[in-house]
Amino acid sequence: MPVLVLITAVPALAVLALAVLTAIGARRRGGGWPVVVASGALFPLAWVAWYLVDDRSARAH
Repeated sequence: MPVLVLITAVPALAVLALAVLTAIGARRRGGGWPVVVASGALFPLAWVAWYLVDDRSARAH
């Protein structure tokens, strides 16, 4: 039973940590609280959006 808990808890905590870090990054980028919550909940999509925005910004300079 404890092994099953570890197998479930470790990936869940990793995903939660990524979501929290993404939300913190969204807040630092100037996003309002609805954007912060959405980016935390949908963090893979937020990463793609940030990559595209940053890539276009880098090409413009």
